[in-house]
Amino acid sequence: MTDSSQIHNNSIVETIEWIPVNGTEHYTRLYNSPSDIKATLVIIHGFGEHSDRYEGMARRFVQNNIRVFAFDSKGFGRTGIKAGKLGNIGNFKSVYSTIYKMINLLKEKFPNEPVFLYGHSMGGNIVLNYCAEESYCGTVVSVISSAPALKTDPRVMPPSFVISLLRSIAKTFPSIPVKSGIKEEDLTSNLVELSKFRKSIYNFNVSDIGSMASMLEEGDLCREEKSKTYKIPVLLAHGRGDVVTSVSGSEEFYNNLPADLDKKLMIFDSNYHEIHFEENIQEQVFITYLDWINSHI
Repeated sequence: MTDSSQIHNNSIVETIEWIPVNGTEHYTRLYNSPSDIKATLVIIHGFGEHSDRYEGMARRFVQNNIRVFAFDSKGFGRTGIKAGKLGNIGNFKSVYSTIYKMINLLKEKFPNEPVFLYGHSMGGNIVLNYCAEESYCGTVVSVISSAPALKTDPRVMPPSFVISLLRSIAKTFPSIPVKSGIKEEDLTSNLVELSKFRKSIYNFNVSDIGSMASMLEEGDLCREEKSKTYKIPVLLAHGRGDVVTSVSGSEEFYNNLPADLDKKLMIFDSNYHEIHFEENIQEQVFITYLDWINSHI
């Protein structure tokens, strides 16, 4: 571990470190407290954003005795800027390996504590796929997936021939740059958060065709097949009118889960993608996550 620094925010100690995993230096942030900690929550951010956008949520979890660890994924945030490869997350399977190694580092540092995994949007896709892997699912107690990118909303879905072309080209020319087409105004109605998003240099709407194809393929596979053999408790949360990722993707994934699995699907009355920032339901969303974690410790 290198380049470590600490921030003291009231009773919360925040440690920023650059951690090398799988050949990439990752920006990480640990939110901790000297008070009794019951569990650790690992946060995986979405496409085009960075992990510090979750600092408000992270601090609230610490105030409720849940430690939080978040990092900027390969290609995004400070990690992407330092590597000089913006949006190049690569094959999702390498991301699963990175999460596994990060969790093992946490388990070495905080043994005998349960670990939970949370992901939003692209991160929601990633964490659901991670926990579907036989070799990884045993590393966490449960998974929380917010607005997972399992299926593009029909209102913004490109024609099927375009999707097929994208996947075909990605096999030969994975490094071709591409923009996602996500509209910032569809993320949240919270004007403070939207302004912060637009001003930050660590948010960027670029990727490459290989990364985008991997996200589509892993989303389809997870929704249609991996869901059927899921083994760990899962909480899904989605806004009913989300036009960035389709709520029907969450519903399909949920309906394909084993009948006897510990599972929950929460659909919130919201037309926006980032339900954790929506002021009219923000508290309800957080309490839903907190109650789920507390009930599975």
